[in-house]
Amino acid sequence: MQESNDDQCLDYKVKTSVSDSDDREYLNKLGIENISMLQKMEKGDRDRTLAILKELEGVTIRQLSRVTGISKSVIQRAS
Repeated sequence: MQESNDDQCLDYKVKTSVSDSDDREYLNKLGIENISMLQKMEKGDRDRTLAILKELEGVTIRQLSRVTGISKSVIQRAS
């Protein structure tokens, strides 16, 4: 009964959010100077870039869609 455990079922996690300008800065760090450059990339390269962006903490698919101009369904499928 007194043993410690790592249960996380009811633990409170603080949600972080990233601003759109932070998303654009990160795209610049990846070498994408403007959004049209991302939209013109080949599908495989674009999907890899979107997958990297999706893994960032606090970034939502809806936000990525708004910032990049790429539909939510395309971003969801990117892996």
